[in-house]
Amino acid sequence: MINRLIFFIAIFISIQSFAQNLRPGFEMAEYIKLLGVSAQFGDSAYSAKIAPPQGFKRIYRSETVGLENQWDLWMSDTGIPIISIRGTTASQTSWLANFYSAMVPAKGALQLTKDYRFEYDLASHPQAAVHIGWLVSTGFLLPGILAKIDSLHSTGKKEFIILGHSQGGAIAYLLTAYLHQLQKQSNKLEGIRFKTYGSAAPKPGNIFFAYEYENMTQGGWAFNVVNSADWVPQTPVSIQTITDFNSINPFKNAKDFIGKSKWPKNWALGYAYGRLNKPSNKAARNYRKYLGKYVSSSVKEILPGYESPEYDNSMNYVRAGQQVVLLADTNYFKKFPQDESKVFVNHFHAPYLYLASRDRIGEVHRNHVLHGNWEVFEISGIGFNDIYSLRKPVINLDTATKKFNGTTSCNSFTGNFTLENNKIHFPESFAMTKMFCEGGGEKIFLEALNKVDGYKVDGTTVYFLHGEDIIMGLRKKS
Repeated sequence: MINRLIFFIAIFISIQSFAQNLRPGFEMAEYIKLLGVSAQFGDSAYSAKIAPPQGFKRIYRSETVGLENQWDLWMSDTGIPIISIRGTTASQTSWLANFYSAMVPAKGALQLTKDYRFEYDLASHPQAAVHIGWLVSTGFLLPGILAKIDSLHSTGKKEFIILGHSQGGAIAYLLTAYLHQLQKQSNKLEGIRFKTYGSAAPKPGNIFFAYEYENMTQGGWAFNVVNSADWVPQTPVSIQTITDFNSINPFKNAKDFIGKSKWPKNWALGYAYGRLNKPSNKAARNYRKYLGKYVSSSVKEILPGYESPEYDNSMNYVRAGQQVVLLADTNYFKKFPQDESKVFVNHFHAPYLYLASRDRIGEVHRNHVLHGNWEVFEISGIGFNDIYSLRKPVINLDTATKKFNGTTSCNSFTGNFTLENNKIHFPESFAMTKMFCEGGGEKIFLEALNKVDGYKVDGTTVYFLHGEDIIMGLRKKS
């Protein structure tokens, strides 16, 4: 049972929170709050272990639709709507959505009921494919979600968080892709920004879907959070065949190459090729047969009017979204003893919250050290004291608000920066006065600052890094 005190400590010591506008990038404090939102789908005993974040309010709960699918609409304390999708329940129908795991093309149509044909477009690549069970679930959830988004959009809401844990995370991936494609192809949802957290989620589709999903959400707008001890994010089982490569590859014409070789080389190569290729093709066929065709008969019993689609040849499941790993360690395994009879011991909200809260405490400590006013004393590759003999650059970092200001040694500046673990980034451009500056000191400082992507602290000294190389040295000012 999760120690509720850890949860509240993680919230109250948080120096990060939802801003007035959604920020790109993974924020542990944001994720911890969203875990509290997601956990409210459990029964009373389950959800009582993880309280919802203070100031957050659930304003809508959908009916159960499709394959036991449901979603909530929450409002954050800063007025950001949160679409929270329920994960797998204990019912056989809910589990059926997981087992119905053959793939279908990422663009097409499904006849979900006699009166509902779900036309979808999740990716433009002709080889992109996704999990059929979670696509069916997405189709049933979508009308209600779109109606609520439209309603909130009409009141001026232009920022939404999409959230899901376990199966809910997999559906969140597909929903996010659908909404992005809808924005791309029409003027619907114009100006809306979505940020997605998939937590403890299995793999939603193949590599071509993942490529497009990560491209459409790049810049820190979608995350795949996994507990390294959890087996669920490693599923579904993946089977890679030669057809899963890009169309230009050395395996496509392997048979022709083997046929042109002389005996016995051609025999040896042909034997090896067959031993590698035939089993995977057979396994993929069985995948479509048993986890596609056979399971669909059970789906039809639950969903009258459902029509089985043609299944894609791809069974090459991969993860999607920027991955954030919560690393299980010795203390974690003491807290959550491993028992083979309890296969979900590492999957529920509690172990994820424990690891996130632990990492958040470490993050707060690191950020606290970085907070303050710093004077530059070194910039790589230059004679620093010769260039900055009269006045040195100064930078003030506010790790609570992610704002910085200071002076280049000539002009004053201010802006926002991003901070995650030991990674720090400054924008290419920010507000700055425009006094004429003699010498090249200002340009050198700004170019160096633009290269910074990390930092390390040594007592009262901070070193800004590019990779592992030191770019700039700074000392704490009194």
